[in-house]
Amino acid sequence: MKSIMAVLMALAISTPCAFAGEISDRATEAEKLLQSGDGAGALDKFRSAEEAFWQAMPLAVQNVKQVDSASGFGIYSERANHIYKPGEKIVLYMEPVGYGYGSDGLGNSMIALSVDITVVSAAGETLGTSEKVGRVQVASRSHNRELFFKLDLSLDGLPPGKYRCDFLMHDENSNKTAPFTTDIEIAS
Repeated sequence: MKSIMAVLMALAISTPCAFAGEISDRATEAEKLLQSGDGAGALDKFRSAEEAFWQAMPLAVQNVKQVDSASGFGIYSERANHIYKPGEKIVLYMEPVGYGYGSDGLGNSMIALSVDITVVSAAGETLGTSEKVGRVQVASRSHNRELFFKLDLSLDGLPPGKYRCDFLMHDENSNKTAPFTTDIEIAS
């Protein structure tokens, strides 16, 4: 439990001050409940600390992979390389964190994220930008934390060469955004 507390304390220090006390206070309460033998109560309190941390953190995109397939959180087949034939579909797997929750009007929490792309040549020239090239929307009774976003891209018309794809993810339930990048190559 000491290592969990150390992680939570480190996370609390890196979040905005208004949330830091709240996060560490809830984690401390969780530890006390656990020590008194109330595992279920401790877990509930720990989850409330996680909720406060989640709300305070910025939107981020983790574990961005070019994949052959993806069917669930952590369930993907990573592509052997980043070289594509002209017209070949590019599939990205990513795990967003720190997103907000809206409502679907039916009692569910709603996660809604979209992604923009800017393609940049090897020489650094911006070749084009497209908004909302991908979107994910999930309704759930819980505030899900394990969410994957699979993005299927078609970059038809790019001549052979190396490119950088700059992305910007938007949380549609807040004003949070998160940039991320991946490199590709179109073969001759």
